[in-house]
Amino acid sequence: MSGLKGMLARNQVVKLTVNHAYVYLLHLLHTVLDLLPWFLRGLVWRMFMPRAGRHLFFDHKVYIKFPWLLEAGDRVSINRGVSFYPDFFGGHRIILGSDVRVAPGVRFHAASHDTGDTEYRHTGGTITVGNQVWIGAGAIILPGVTIGDGSVVGAGSVVNRDVPPGVVVAGVPARVVRERMLAAGDGSAAAENPAADPS
Repeated sequence: MSGLKGMLARNQVVKLTVNHAYVYLLHLLHTVLDLLPWFLRGLVWRMFMPRAGRHLFFDHKVYIKFPWLLEAGDRVSINRGVSFYPDFFGGHRIILGSDVRVAPGVRFHAASHDTGDTEYRHTGGTITVGNQVWIGAGAIILPGVTIGDGSVVGAGSVVNRDVPPGVVVAGVPARVVRERMLAAGDGSAAAENPAADPS
């Protein structure tokens, strides 16, 4: 780690001061964006993002700490109160595929801290969400997780490991509760497969 990131990582006081100033400016940006209509709000976020697909919708009260570390495909819907925390120091991103639906209050945490270190050294991992994924309200997605195409994350779940394609996961921590029957060809969900439900 070199340059600004290295200096911030070495000096906790400077790191906190810079972070407080950045968060304050970011708060001002979010305040202004929440006053704008959806199409202008989306346009501003797209200016910061390295990849932003067509028909990308940001509801009110969406929080993105480092927008240049967020990517999204086509027809992505991000509902009210969703929070994105990419990993600034490690450069780990949050990547959403196409046709992704993110319900209200979902939190993505690509950054974390080493619980085995007395100084809680910074850690993290890129979060990758595949195509045709629905993430239920209040779910938490933790660092390094990949969610496979066509999967569903149940409301309130904590996802701390990879999710295979075409399944429904739920719980704390999230576990596979059933498989989904996907339409041939496009990976979209045609119907649930009740025969695969273990309950």
